[in-house]
Amino acid sequence: MTDAQGMRWVNADYVKEVADDISDFGGNHAIDGNDLDMKRDGIWRIFRVRAMWLLILTAFGILTSSIIAGQADLLDKAIILAAFLPAIVDMGGNSASQVATLVIRSIALQDLKVRVKDVLLVLKKEIVIATMLASVVALAEVVMAHFTKSPGGDILLVVGVSMFACTITGSIIGAVLPFAAKKFGADPATLSSPMLTSICDFVGVLIYLGFAMVILGGNLV
Repeated sequence: MTDAQGMRWVNADYVKEVADDISDFGGNHAIDGNDLDMKRDGIWRIFRVRAMWLLILTAFGILTSSIIAGQADLLDKAIILAAFLPAIVDMGGNSASQVATLVIRSIALQDLKVRVKDVLLVLKKEIVIATMLASVVALAEVVMAHFTKSPGGDILLVVGVSMFACTITGSIIGAVLPFAAKKFGADPATLSSPMLTSICDFVGVLIYLGFAMVILGGNLV
């Protein structure tokens, strides 16, 4: 690499920063700030760090499952709703992870900074992209649901609008959280992909069951 070729020199500190971001985003960020090293760290330390993250995610899972359990009557009366729940809530986490990866990488490369100008730039672009993506995946989900499960039109409406809303919401969460983490003095990657997915799962359940109650409420009695 040479300056004449218009390429940046990569120093050891930069390489370490990018490596730390990758480690954090995978949910392997240690509380003491030293990231895990599979070759050098002992079994006990790797266990403690990974267990900490998994316990946090378990708490999110319990909270999400409690909300689902609270709507057992709704799911019993329209059992087909349960069949679409995983796909819809997963889409929010998937879209969030896509955006967060791009934003975290740009922050690490210093192409983006924590300032209103850059946050608005990302949101302005992402809202348009997310709307386009949400329209595509929502339509695809409705078409596949119609041909594979043949639910009623009201169920398809719930599935479609929920998929659309979850995709857009997940994208916005994924775009904003890295900036928020950086603003409060944390490495933006410490939100981690598993944590981001858990948050979006929780929000996705609220969106899905919320639309189901509004759209199907009058038809369940």
